[in-house]
Amino acid sequence: MNEIDLPFKVGEVVETKSFLVGYRGAWFQCKILEIYMLKGNLFYKLEYVNYPDEAPHETKVFEKPRGGKKNHLMIRPTYPPVYHESEVLKLKRHLDEPLVVVHGSWKVGDLVDWCKDDCYWSGKIVELMDNDAVQIDLFPKPVGEGSTYEGLCEDLRPSLEWSLEDGWKVPFTMKDGKRRQCAKLITPIKTEDTKHDVKGNGGLKSTQEVKSNGGLKLNIMESDSIEAAVLDIEELIVRIKWLKRKLNPDVGESCWKYEDHIASSSRM
Repeated sequence: MNEIDLPFKVGEVVETKSFLVGYRGAWFQCKILEIYMLKGNLFYKLEYVNYPDEAPHETKVFEKPRGGKKNHLMIRPTYPPVYHESEVLKLKRHLDEPLVVVHGSWKVGDLVDWCKDDCYWSGKIVELMDNDAVQIDLFPKPVGEGSTYEGLCEDLRPSLEWSLEDGWKVPFTMKDGKRRQCAKLITPIKTEDTKHDVKGNGGLKSTQEVKSNGGLKLNIMESDSIEAAVLDIEELIVRIKWLKRKLNPDVGESCWKYEDHIASSSRM
């Protein structure tokens, strides 16, 4: 990844994480004050959004945790809006930003971010408790604090991965030998990109993007709600319209793109 190609600008609000002991595995909202290079490394000067009394701090964009071997991207865009299946059906079809659709209720093994003290701690649900509470294991050291906490379901959001190449992705987890996603990511497709793909590839290679590894993943595989079934129908309609637009680039209507993703080996 080329560091200078990151899309962030001064004045933009982003999410950032740290490998400082006591804060590992937590995502904070920050405003970019300055972007600069120092000894060949890219740094951002950031101001905490939810901690006005804290002084601005410098963050190295690519860092290795102590004892780790892999560089981690420490900056990413603000988290997309989150909806439940019943809510997304009421939205307008044409959106200009990604959104996250949660599948029904949380389950043991789901990768989540837990809101605590105005930041989000990444971990995994290990137990469902009474009163809409769950027990969460934070990611192990050195990328997380490795502790166990009790949190409320209303304070959870699905964990997401972000990269410059792929954008937002929902990681998979394994349960009883089957892959599971606790949420579905919906991203808008720009008409200009669709036209470019068709003209640049002769209308052949672009249609292969409709295929996904392991076949079409349906929402009803993760949730037995009526909303999940309706969402599957709408998704199939969108996929068909998207394919038609690939083959006919003169159509000027935008649409949604549904993302299926295989989890990277860097996650739990």
